[in-house]
Amino acid sequence: MTIHKTSLTCAAFVILISLTFAIRPTRAQAPQKKGSVEQELVRTETGFFEAWKTKDEGYFRNHIPANGVFWGESGTFSRDQQLEEQRASAKMCSVQGYGLSDFGVLPLATGAYLLTYKVDQYATCGGEKVPVHMNGSSVYIFRDGRWQAIFRAEVPLKNQN
Repeated sequence: MTIHKTSLTCAAFVILISLTFAIRPTRAQAPQKKGSVEQELVRTETGFFEAWKTKDEGYFRNHIPANGVFWGESGTFSRDQQLEEQRASAKMCSVQGYGLSDFGVLPLATGAYLLTYKVDQYATCGGEKVPVHMNGSSVYIFRDGRWQAIFRAEVPLKNQN
């Protein structure tokens, strides 16, 4: 898979800007044990896919902060654009199943982590199959007593069935 240097630079810049504005002390403290954090982040990320499957826009609303950003093949989307995309997806997509694997967790700052993973998804949107194999990443912050994805990215793997 060829990765464009400009795309990576843009993604890194968005992550750094997002973290600069997102990380603030919160009343509730994030879990401190690495295994516990990893389990919670995996559970939260899996929740996005389950919410997509069950057409649960509320999950997206609760786990993407106001300044959250999504990055993918079509560019970047604000939280409001992501919620609108979820509404549209609920009308035109049918998700048969999905599976997440190969998780990696990297601490970025106090209360902020990068989660990476692979996903196999089986869905059609508007009568077209979506790419099955994807790489995903999310930058999570602990805010308002829960993990929220300040930055999410999904990129299909090319040349795979």
